[in-house]
Amino acid sequence: MSNAAHWAVLLPAAMVGTDRQPLAATSPLPGTVGALLNDTLAQTPDSATALLRAAGIVATCSLAGGHGLHTGDAPPAAAAPDQRPPLQAGPLMALLPWVVAEGPPRLHQAVFQGLDHAGQQLPPRFLPAALELGRRSVALRPWLASVLGERGRWLAAQRDEWRYATGASDTAPPETLWSDGNLEQRKSFLHTERTHSPDAARQRLSDTLADLPARERAELTAVLAQGLGPADEPLLDRLRQDRSREVRSAALALLLRLPEAAFTQRACTRMAALLKHERALLRKRWTIDAPTALPADAKADQLDTPRPQHDALGERAWWLYQCVGQVPLAWWEQQMDCGPADLLAWAQTTEWAKALLRGWRDVLLSTANPAWCHAFLQAPAAARQLNDTDTLVALLPRADREAWWQQQLQRGAATHLGHFASQMLTGCSAGETLSQPLSLALASLLRERAQHNTLADDYGLRNLLGELLCILHPDALHLLDPWPRHADETPSFAAIAHGLTQVIATQRALVQLATHSSSTATP
Repeated sequence: MSNAAHWAVLLPAAMVGTDRQPLAATSPLPGTVGALLNDTLAQTPDSATALLRAAGIVATCSLAGGHGLHTGDAPPAAAAPDQRPPLQAGPLMALLPWVVAEGPPRLHQAVFQGLDHAGQQLPPRFLPAALELGRRSVALRPWLASVLGERGRWLAAQRDEWRYATGASDTAPPETLWSDGNLEQRKSFLHTERTHSPDAARQRLSDTLADLPARERAELTAVLAQGLGPADEPLLDRLRQDRSREVRSAALALLLRLPEAAFTQRACTRMAALLKHERALLRKRWTIDAPTALPADAKADQLDTPRPQHDALGERAWWLYQCVGQVPLAWWEQQMDCGPADLLAWAQTTEWAKALLRGWRDVLLSTANPAWCHAFLQAPAAARQLNDTDTLVALLPRADREAWWQQQLQRGAATHLGHFASQMLTGCSAGETLSQPLSLALASLLRERAQHNTLADDYGLRNLLGELLCILHPDALHLLDPWPRHADETPSFAAIAHGLTQVIATQRALVQLATHSSSTATP
């Protein structure tokens, strides 16, 4: 009797419940598996329990009798020898099963980064789970690529959903990294070539772009920021007409850094025609009016994007917003002879404030101008209209970012720690940690909350705690080790607290790994 026939016996009761459909075979089931099922059904008086036991038997026997799919193809060649040793037994190895199975995403990044810096790679038994993590998280792939080794890349080639991690061997010649490498290897190769031969790198990219998917075109285009110059304008001008919005955005972000580019000059000329310097009450003031129609070159310069149906901007405001998004921020300062703060204040006195603020914000996201970031953050009305404070803080240089967070702590951000934690997580790039002083202040605050058992009911914060611990400086971990526990913890928060204990232990193990690696590397 086949396994399908065994399932057919169980299915009616499983579909409607054993209360409505008692589980019983009409006659003894034949075969070895059937005999095992007969004994189980006879010896288990509770029908629901009998169903579960029988299902477990059939499922297990089905797996035991499974056969691999025969393709007739020769088996793939063995993986090349690995160039790095795998992680050896120790504190991090003991924690690795939990990290891979249950750890927060930032901990995955930290572990892969730590292994890379130590010159080691993932042990073979963790490769399938790690490749699955990378399949689900594009952001994790750059960190994972460096610790897969030859065996990991070989394994990735055996399944379509893991092919993102295939690439050239660690010992391959540089040119092979470009021709056969994965996206991270190609980006690294192109970045290196841009540092010593920008023209050759640009030509290489230009020759390859047509054969690449949109995401790769966008990410490789962004590499042109290294050594960006006027000679890059023709390629960027072509890419801003790409069929992918991601690629067009990447090209526009770079053109905004080339004020002498023809595209940028056309955008500035259009905007200058909308600005007027008028005299009113013995003083001059700037005014602006939105376009009354699309310009003649709208299509050629991508200004004909249809307004989304439910967008808050009207048609003319939408045209103005698109025009503003193509003009460098420095042009406004030079044209109107005032700084970012004054420009924001002026914009809010005009009829077109939302279009101006949204357009400036889009340019700011592409160019990360610190002065404009500070101006937006110090103009609450403008920041509220955009509702984008977290992203603006993330654009600041690290020292400015931390100074902002310190100010927020002093102004009572602790009363809304969930939002504050979210802002810091947004502002810390992958692999980055907070400074020691800020980490100590934050760890002290978390310990106080944990000791008073107020974190369990703070649902906006408690689900961020694992990620938050990952950005603490290692010198602050002792304040939270051990994590304060309470006898009345709910099962759900007890699971969170256990995870936090594991995060802290993993962070400490990474410090040990780094210390050991540096000591063994010292002659």
